[in-house]
Amino acid sequence: MKWMLLVLIYGTIPVKTGLLFDTIEDCLKAEEGMRDSYLRTYNAWEAWAKANPTEAHYPDIQKFMWRRDGMETTGTCIPHAEHAPSD
Repeated sequence: MKWMLLVLIYGTIPVKTGLLFDTIEDCLKAEEGMRDSYLRTYNAWEAWAKANPTEAHYPDIQKFMWRRDGMETTGTCIPHAEHAPSD
């Protein structure tokens, strides 16, 4: 059995990625990597925004950027049965 990474946009909208993994551990590592990327992006923006509050409209826009940068996006791994290609 393979495992597919399923992304939940804003925690509710499921999106099949088509990314298949041989083990659930590999799939979970990919999900963790995805969230780490979102966190790095948000933290970089937040550091810039705090240094430039007028230009960034900080903190007024903070909640928007939290959502935009995917901080409410999560992932999960679901079982995926591979099918033989039909001729």
